[in-house]
Amino acid sequence: MMLSLLEQDNFQMKKVATTNGGEYAGSCPYCSGHDRFRVWPKRDRYWCRVCGKSGDAIQYLRDYRGLSFPEAASLTGKKTTVTPQRPARPTAPPAWVPEIPETPSAAWQETARSFLDWSVVNLWEDQGATIREWLHEQKGLSDETIRKARLGFNPKYFSQSGTIWGLAGDDIVHLSEGLVIPTLQGENLVRLRIRSDNPGEHDRYKNVTGSTAKIPMVLGTDKGAAVIVESELDAILLCQEAGDLAYCIALGSASTKPDKQTHDLIKSLPVVLLSLDADDAGQTAAWSFWPETYRQTIRYWGNRGGKDPSEARINGLDLRTWVIAGIFRSEENFERFCIQTIDGGLSDHEAIKQISEKWRK
Repeated sequence: MMLSLLEQDNFQMKKVATTNGGEYAGSCPYCSGHDRFRVWPKRDRYWCRVCGKSGDAIQYLRDYRGLSFPEAASLTGKKTTVTPQRPARPTAPPAWVPEIPETPSAAWQETARSFLDWSVVNLWEDQGATIREWLHEQKGLSDETIRKARLGFNPKYFSQSGTIWGLAGDDIVHLSEGLVIPTLQGENLVRLRIRSDNPGEHDRYKNVTGSTAKIPMVLGTDKGAAVIVESELDAILLCQEAGDLAYCIALGSASTKPDKQTHDLIKSLPVVLLSLDADDAGQTAAWSFWPETYRQTIRYWGNRGGKDPSEARINGLDLRTWVIAGIFRSEENFERFCIQTIDGGLSDHEAIKQISEKWRK
């Protein structure tokens, strides 16, 4: 086959030996070296002693004529087997990057504030008496806290056209009966969530259409630690009880991850208590994403006596003591914190940072 191919390409080969089926010599098709190119027809091999090119008929057709492997194999009539490719190694999942959610439009916020103001008035009238009693007894919230959190009450379901809320004309904004819970980020009203007492087959908590769902509620400023929970009402309760010591952050659900602003806050703190609800969803989230992402600061701090802080409070847990124990780990550390902040003039953040650095040593 090799001799025939070379002859087709106008290369004349001369027999120079007869052993092992014969050996032929001629000019190299690649480097034109005279009488240095050798071919062994029986073995279907060639080799140039000058440029080092070597191979078989298929290789020659690929190198000299530029054919693909299947084309060269077909021309020589040789049967070839294709080595099955190894399955690709699974690629590592891309590293998690916190999102920068889009804030609702100014038109949405304006209408949302009007609805919220109206619902706040409703909560403090006679029609809101039952829900206020529930907030007092079941959630442990004082009137002052309820007012500060801007909680409201929608006494009856109704819907509005999306255009009223700055949305598309074919959108319908459903406003369920129930407790209205606002979430602000700075000056922006980013979410309205309504908790229904009688959701039927629907979810108990619903975001009003147009809300930004992926921004956690963050309560507090310039604190040295944080407590992360699922429910906004639990965050409001913890802020009432220990908001002078820690930020209180509500995710809204166990599957929610921090947005960019909350992520940067968590990374800046020396200690963060993670207290997701004591159920399967909460436990799974607690032992995967959070320790891996915030290994240096996060501490899982489970509820004592309930699935969440509200239930634990009903069952006798002193939430302020629970937060202090989680942040400082001992009464001695808490006393040191008080001395550093009151007598030493340090901020919460700096005092807790100094204490936490001693833990790590």
